[in-house]
Amino acid sequence: MTKNSSDPFGTLSIGNVVTTGTILYRSNLKRYLQVSLRATAWVVAIFAAAIGLMLIGGVLFSLTQSWLPVVIPLVVVWFGLSLYLSAKSLTDRAVICRLAYQELIDAPETVDAATRQLLPRTWAFLRLSLLLGLYLSLLVIVGYILFAIAIGLMVALLMSVAQLSPDNGVFVVFIILLSVVFFVLLVALIVRFYAAWFVAELPLAVEPITSANFSIRRSRQLSNNVIGKLVLIITVAFLITIPLSSIGSTPSFIGQLMSVSSTDSAKVVGGVLTIVGFFVSLAIELLIMPFWQIIKAIVYFDLRNRQEGNDLII
Repeated sequence: MTKNSSDPFGTLSIGNVVTTGTILYRSNLKRYLQVSLRATAWVVAIFAAAIGLMLIGGVLFSLTQSWLPVVIPLVVVWFGLSLYLSAKSLTDRAVICRLAYQELIDAPETVDAATRQLLPRTWAFLRLSLLLGLYLSLLVIVGYILFAIAIGLMVALLMSVAQLSPDNGVFVVFIILLSVVFFVLLVALIVRFYAAWFVAELPLAVEPITSANFSIRRSRQLSNNVIGKLVLIITVAFLITIPLSSIGSTPSFIGQLMSVSSTDSAKVVGGVLTIVGFFVSLAIELLIMPFWQIIKAIVYFDLRNRQEGNDLII
C-alpha cells in the first residue's frame, strides 16, 4: 500500500478488483472451496430437511388421519431448522470474506481460526441477511407501486389531454417505451442501494462489532463517496459470472418446459433435467460464491484504506 493524495479514489477500479480477486482465488482455491462446500451443504440440508419432514408427515397422517396436528408442528420444526441452517451457511460465507481480508492485510488465518472467530456471530449474520432482505424487498415494493402510479398517470394524461385511445398505435408504443424507461430506472435504484450495502458482511466479519444494524450503517458510510464505481464493479462481476450461472439454469428451464408436456416420456425427461439442473446449479454456485465474497473483501479493504488515507495498489 502506498499514499496517493492526488487521486484518492483512483485505485478502486474494475481491473484492480477483478485481477486481485482472481489472484486471491487461485492462490487459496482449496481453502475457499472447502468453506464454500460447507456453506452449500447447509443449504442442501434445508431441502433435505423439507423432504424428510414431508415423509414423516405422510407417515403421521396415515396414523392419525388428520393433517392439522401433523402439519403445524412439522412446519414449525422446518422453519426453525431453516433459520439455523441458513445462519450456518451465511456464517461460512462470511468466513470466506474474512479469509480474503486477512490475506490482503498480510495476516492470513486458517479456516479453523476464522471459523472460531465468527461462530459467536452466527445469529448476527442471519439478522444481517434478514434486514438486508427486508430493506431490498420494501424498496422493490415501493418502487413497483411508484412505477404503477406513474404509468397510470401517463395513461390517464394521454387519454384525457391528448385524446388518444388505448387502441391507438402511438399510445401503445409510447406506453411501452415509458414502461421500459421506468423499469430501467427502478433496476438502477435497486442496484444503487445494493451497492451501498455490498460490503455489509465485512464489518461484522472482521471488526470487533456484533450488531447487524451497525454493520449495515458502516457499509453505507464507507461506500457513500464511491457508489458509482461500486455499481460498475458489481455489474462487471455479474457479467463475468452469469455465463456460468446459465449453465445450471438452462437444463432446469428446459426440464420445466418439458414437464408440462402432454406425453409421459417428455415429463420424465423434464423431471430428470430439472433435477440435473438443480445439482449443476449447486456445483456452479459452489465455485462462484467464493469469487463474490473475495470481491466484497477487496472492496471493503480498499474502502477502509481510503478512509485512512491509503490506497490499494495492485
